[in-house]
Amino acid sequence: MVDSPNGGRNGYPEIYEKRNIDSTFFVPKLCNHCINAPCVQVCPVGATFATEDGVVLVDPKWCVGCRYCIQACPYGARYLNPTTEVADKCTFCYHRITDGKLPVCVEICPTQTRIFGEKGKKSSPLRRFFKFNDIHTLKPGLNTKPKVYYAGLDGEVI
Repeated sequence: MVDSPNGGRNGYPEIYEKRNIDSTFFVPKLCNHCINAPCVQVCPVGATFATEDGVVLVDPKWCVGCRYCIQACPYGARYLNPTTEVADKCTFCYHRITDGKLPVCVEICPTQTRIFGEKGKKSSPLRRFFKFNDIHTLKPGLNTKPKVYYAGLDGEVI
């Protein structure tokens, strides 16, 4: 609700509440490649699908640009490509990981804060990461079973 004394004839009062900000954080909006992916469930033509290894992809040849998947994604990770007019998102660089390479964002991260691997494999760097960090997923109550994990998230973000 906007307070507009005198119907806004005198402008709008600039009332700001001064408060201390204890911390700030950056949380990238990645596709979470969910096991129960809402985007896969709502796609009317099957253009959004999960591969056998669990990566959620969009087949641009089949996508009709209806935006249902964009609306269904609780993580805000999808968008309509303005050039192709089809849904798009992070693919974990599927073309690279199927060749045994890392996603580009992981490979070039200057602070090495991104880790990629399979949680269940003993040789995976994720095993150690899970062992020594407080790990969370975003919006766990939605039961999407996301496969992107975060360390040290503030409860406000989760």
